Amino acid sequence: MQAGGRTLLIGVCSLLLLSGCGSSSYSSSRGTIDSSSGVVGTGGNNPPGDPISSGSGPTGSSDTVIATASVAGTMSVTVGAKQTLSITFTSSDGSPISGFGISGNLATLPAGWSGPGTLSCASVSAGSGCVLNLTYAPSAVGSGTLTINYVYVDNATVPNTNGSVIIAYAATAANNIVASASPTGEIDDAVGAGSQSVTLSFTTDDGNAATNLMLTTDLAALPAGWSSSAASFSCAIVSAGSGCQLPLTFAPAASGRGTLTLNYSYVDNSGMARSGALNIPYATSAANTVVATAAPAGEINAVEKSGAQPVAVTFTTDDGKAASALYITSNLAALPAGWSSGSRSFSCAGVSTGNGCQLHLTYAPAALTSGTLILNYAYTDGGGVPRTGSRNLNYAATTNDNAIATAAPSGQINAVALSGSVPVSLTFTTDDAREATALQLTSSLSALPPGWSSTANSFSCSGFSSGTGCQLVLAYAPTLAGGGTLILSYTYLNNAGQSKSGSVNIAYLATTNDNVVGTAVPAMPAVSISGTGMPATAPVTVTFATDDGNPASGLAITSDLTVLPTGWSSASTSFTCATVSAGTVCQLGLLYAPTVVANGTLFLNYSYNDNSGAAKTGSVSIPYTATP
Repeated sequence: MQAGGRTLLIGVCSLLLLSGCGSSSYSSSRGTIDSSSGVVGTGGNNPPGDPISSGSGPTGSSDTVIATASVAGTMSVTVGAKQTLSITFTSSDGSPISGFGISGNLATLPAGWSGPGTLSCASVSAGSGCVLNLTYAPSAVGSGTLTINYVYVDNATVPNTNGSVIIAYAATAANNIVASASPTGEIDDAVGAGSQSVTLSFTTDDGNAATNLMLTTDLAALPAGWSSSAASFSCAIVSAGSGCQLPLTFAPAASGRGTLTLNYSYVDNSGMARSGALNIPYATSAANTVVATAAPAGEINAVEKSGAQPVAVTFTTDDGKAASALYITSNLAALPAGWSSGSRSFSCAGVSTGNGCQLHLTYAPAALTSGTLILNYAYTDGGGVPRTGSRNLNYAATTNDNAIATAAPSGQINAVALSGSVPVSLTFTTDDAREATALQLTSSLSALPPGWSSTANSFSCSGFSSGTGCQLVLAYAPTLAGGGTLILSYTYLNNAGQSKSGSVNIAYLATTNDNVVGTAVPAMPAVSISGTGMPATAPVTVTFATDDGNPASGLAITSDLTVLPTGWSSASTSFTCATVSAGTVCQLGLLYAPTVVANGTLFLNYSYNDNSGAAKTGSVSIPYTATP
């Protein structure tokens, strides 16, 4: 982890996971993951004398372990929140790789990170059978890189101790909701001149989503002249764009000035309750004023590279009496990017009511931009006094974004039947971090596959973009062994207002509590003793494996290997295996070399933890005989 510019690497050679680590003369290829791409590269050449290059050693494809992170790029989490990171380990060519393990203590991760104490996988191939789940829950702003080193034996039986995966991470501060009014500045209107529309827009200062915005000012008790069509106002989610707007109307009946103060509360992206306020100065007068009104109202939106939004700006007087000699003082030939006008200048001899004085513009953005187009104008009011005014047009380019559903943990969901449940969260975001709306799960949560459940009967989100604001929580608690794919379908409106649909597939598998079985070869060693008294020998190999091929762990021989029956011996005084599954990875070698005639049975007792974590014991019986 990087704190104050420092980087901490986690990696220690694990002798338990890879025999001969640190002393092998084999060349090791190294795989390093870049968190911006989530793909491991491999490299390295076999030096002279290498048993693979020379043909004197084991042969095979020398494949590598590839590590893929569930988060691409920098993993950014708000202080006070948390996020799960899954790293899936697979074989580069799909062939099984054995002896895989994390070469370091996962219990001593950098500040904010947590995970299991260790991780080892008896076999790594294709699919998601070997996954490391970590959690990042920062308590302070900062950034850095997390490096996880791992070891394995490739399918050419060459030990590799140089695998690593590097994750860039950052802890960010909580955001704020900012309120702005359109038009900006002081709101001016004449007494009895009709009404003026004012739009309040709520956005976050960093573009990330905040939630539960609520206007705490009573909309039924606004200052004289101000009104709202709504009795209350709230937004479930607030980010960038124009998704959270409150329209107000200013129609003064008497001269005066003042400030409209609107208070609001919300929850920032770290889950903390916050509050804010917006002050809008206003004034009324008896002199008539030319008012510019845009259609459509509010923020002008168009789809990047493909959309074109026509905009009509209509000039009228606030009291219906005539004003004269209106002209645009802004340069219509130098409008912001994406904006265009049919003429280089615009003027009207007279202005009163209706749409007799109207400027036509077009917004057709070629890039994802936003801003404010300011139109300044000058005129002569009904009293013959020269006056000026302006109209601000807020605009933004949008994209046809897509909703993405991401399951955590990633990959196949594995569980042991009748051994509790596995929580699974499904987070909905957009592929461009711009807000989409009206998400609705169309699959029935009351008709999920056996073993799956949800506390909710239905699921929807009014708005979503990035983060974990739109998340469905499920549970997988199988009662029988088996597997399948959970398919959940949904619909939504993208940020261009188009109706779209999508689905997510979650593979799952339920296993049973397995047992470790020990098998001796030969099953009954028989030795003939020579007349010279010299002992004959019979090597015996005891292989430990699970009865269903799923991994068990922590196997240890509990019998005393230093006190075996007469004629029996072991090169080891103790024997353990961190992981036991299928194959011949866990083997104990014995030797029967009797010097006297004998018949009997050797018993080897052992203990282990099955694939549900339950402690179990077992025994191997090896009958033997020695004859003249």
